[in-house]
Amino acid sequence: MTFSARVTQEPDRIILDLDGELDLCSAPRLLSAVSDALTREPHNLLVDAAGLTFCDSNGLEALLEAQGKVTSAGGTMELAHPTGRVRRVLELTGLSRAFTIT
Repeated sequence: MTFSARVTQEPDRIILDLDGELDLCSAPRLLSAVSDALTREPHNLLVDAAGLTFCDSNGLEALLEAQGKVTSAGGTMELAHPTGRVRRVLELTGLSRAFTIT
């Protein structure tokens, strides 16, 4: 399955919609999309994971790195709507506590 990361702007935040599988091959595209998003203001990022169907350890690492980039830029990052397997892997790894999940 393919992966896409679409950036949209709202007045108080940037939305990053993820679709597909976040893994070794797609993690660099996530980080690139986050870097692009951080060229805009404000640096508050909502990562909508509703369309994310899979996330492996490389994807989790990329999400953590993304959060670090956002925090370093003075912003905040929320992870919204993780479902199914993605929510389960966040819970099993304990990373559900590392993110603000809405």
